[in-house]
Amino acid sequence: MERVFTEAEATALLPRLTELLTQLREVYGKAVETASASGARVASSNGSAAAAMTASDTEREYLAVLGEIEELGVIVRDVESGLVDFAAMRDDEAVYLCWRLGEPSIGFWHPRDTGFGGRQPLH
Repeated sequence: MERVFTEAEATALLPRLTELLTQLREVYGKAVETASASGARVASSNGSAAAAMTASDTEREYLAVLGEIEELGVIVRDVESGLVDFAAMRDDEAVYLCWRLGEPSIGFWHPRDTGFGGRQPLH
């Protein structure tokens, strides 16, 4: 079931998300580097047991960190930029609060049917 966040709840997660997304980005970079060197692909994050069993240690670490973020209810949109969405309600409409690693606070939202290009200021 999807977690729906208030702005305050999403904001409270930013310090932990900063740590996790920084770690995820580093591990992702290592996994891509390793995969490129061996001609392999980085395992998908679909949670498949078969994929996990054949994944390298780096890929397993990547999937573990990604899983920890997803367990918080946060949707990772882009690993390299640290872009995430938080399901939320705004004026009785289901929307996403949008935040990117390095931004000082959650300052944007967008309708569910748009992505980053549809970001609008929160206040």
